[in-house]
Amino acid sequence: MSLLDAALDCIRRGWHVFPCWPASKKPMTSHGWKDASADESQVRAWWTKTPDANIGIACNPSNLCVLDVDHGLADEDDLCEWLKEAGLEPSYAVRTGRRPEFGVQLYFTGTIPDVGLWRMSRCEGQVKSLGGYVMAAGSVHPDSKEQYAAIWDIPLLPTPAEVRALKKPATPSAADDGGPITENRNVTLTSLAGKLRNAGLNREAIEAALLQVNADRCIPPMDDEEVQQIAKHAAEWAIPEPDPIAVIGGTKPEPPKDWRTRYHTFEELENAPAISFLIQGFLAVGSITALAAPVGQRKSLIALNVAHALCTGEPLFDQFEVGRKPDRVIYLCPEMGLSSFSDRLKKIGLLPCVGGTLFCRTMSAEGLLCLNDLGEELGGAVVIIDTAVRYLKGDENSSEHMRAFAESIFRLMRCGALSVLLLHHSAKGTKESFELTLENAMRGSGELGAFVSCCWATRLQDPTEPYKSASFVTNVKQRDFESKPFDVTCGPDCRLHIVSAPGDAVLSRRSPGVRSDRDGKEDEALAIIREHPEASARTLVSMLADAGVKRGLAWVSGKRADIRARGCSLS
Repeated sequence: MSLLDAALDCIRRGWHVFPCWPASKKPMTSHGWKDASADESQVRAWWTKTPDANIGIACNPSNLCVLDVDHGLADEDDLCEWLKEAGLEPSYAVRTGRRPEFGVQLYFTGTIPDVGLWRMSRCEGQVKSLGGYVMAAGSVHPDSKEQYAAIWDIPLLPTPAEVRALKKPATPSAADDGGPITENRNVTLTSLAGKLRNAGLNREAIEAALLQVNADRCIPPMDDEEVQQIAKHAAEWAIPEPDPIAVIGGTKPEPPKDWRTRYHTFEELENAPAISFLIQGFLAVGSITALAAPVGQRKSLIALNVAHALCTGEPLFDQFEVGRKPDRVIYLCPEMGLSSFSDRLKKIGLLPCVGGTLFCRTMSAEGLLCLNDLGEELGGAVVIIDTAVRYLKGDENSSEHMRAFAESIFRLMRCGALSVLLLHHSAKGTKESFELTLENAMRGSGELGAFVSCCWATRLQDPTEPYKSASFVTNVKQRDFESKPFDVTCGPDCRLHIVSAPGDAVLSRRSPGVRSDRDGKEDEALAIIREHPEASARTLVSMLADAGVKRGLAWVSGKRADIRARGCSLS
């Protein structure tokens, strides 16, 4: 039976379904289970477009209460015994894809409030009903890749009183005082996960926070897989909606306005997820990271090496370990044609990842794509934008236009992206600068350099040998982690390899073949820079212009830095 057939079978039973990503529990639709439908034409359209989409059943509109038994059963015979122990009768049942455990979902008619975690006799699990959804028979489990399968295809019973009476177990020992967790570790982490979910956090953020708590406070620490399971289940719980305001006659009053709602609560800050990395010491979860360089300085090649590390789990540049692989990498490259991009993918070994963990778009793709068009694919993804200027509407020197661009990047993060890597063209003069700084790397409005979390800048050490030269890479805006400059070289397979320990690399002081004193006024320019050691680079550019000496910001920044380094003795 195809997944389309399985979805049609569900709606014939009166259940409302919606598509989830293949081998995933994540909805493909914008509003998740709230988009579920029992309309055959809509269902056929969904699964015709994505034949291998998993099937989600929305419990509320389907009038279902599903008792999800996660732990405690060994096999079908054990299930029968447990039902007798719990005082329950057999109903429609599906074995989940959970392995090696024997997980079962028992379907009943009649909705009840969801129960995040329950225990009955020797089993435990969740109740999914008013605010939840389950995977239908035929769907593929994201971890085990095993199919959900109906084991008892019999009529559904009304939701029994024993299930309606289930409540999430409460225990004083589960209270979290911020100290070491030596007892009830599972219950305590589940409680913390619930608070994080109520605050609106997704699975990745919950998991990162719980893993940190487990490592820092659980004695002994739980297995990472068990902690990840807690985060996974918590991410499936419905985020509670605000309590309704009762109105007796007249019009609904305006809700009271409290200035405190503009700010983070104590709970939000206390339970904020710990800092974690997709690539240790290079790309953080939740970051907007810039990679800046002039044209022709290997930005795209570095970005493709980042994509390779994220998709394969291999260390970046043989140096930076992958801390967490994203669900997918979305690479937007409207500056390169399909043939050139494909050639690089093949050389670097990324072609097998296309359509699975890597999704690419070049200038050869039909139509125009705006960043605001991205939606369902963002959950758990890293987005690489090559380059920023292709998605900027307006003037990069305009603060107003750059703020609008920044908002479109922030939206990607709000919609579930784990991180954004933003490539940016530096000014041409940066090739001649004596140092790489945030100011000369991020040309245009200062808004761009301000809104990124951190910024890597790079330049060829010898631009006269573009295929042989090492690339100097340094972080010119560091946040939450420390880094040191390093050099990488390129092999014939487009893989970049580090050639010296971070901290040993030194930027070449002068680009070979570059004649800086083109107008014969360099001595005059240097004199003005030496006379005003405290002036900013932008101020010095204006002062030089007033004196009839035309020099760019990158040139002035480099000369000023060199003068300071040499104690004002530069000639």
